[in-house]
Amino acid sequence: MVSFDHCTFGYITFAFMTLSVLSGAMILLSPRRGLWIKLHAVLSVVTYILMFITLWIVL
Repeated sequence: MVSFDHCTFGYITFAFMTLSVLSGAMILLSPRRGLWIKLHAVLSVVTYILMFITLWIVL
């Protein structure tokens, strides 16, 4: 079982930040921009929520 401590949320947040950066790059590189814009928006919101949890709630 995985315990949701500060380090676990940090690793998950880092993974989501990487996916957000990649989806932002795909907005510029892909002809299907609408899909990547929506995916980027969702990933960014999830990432910011995870960052908030990591920094302020889980200590």
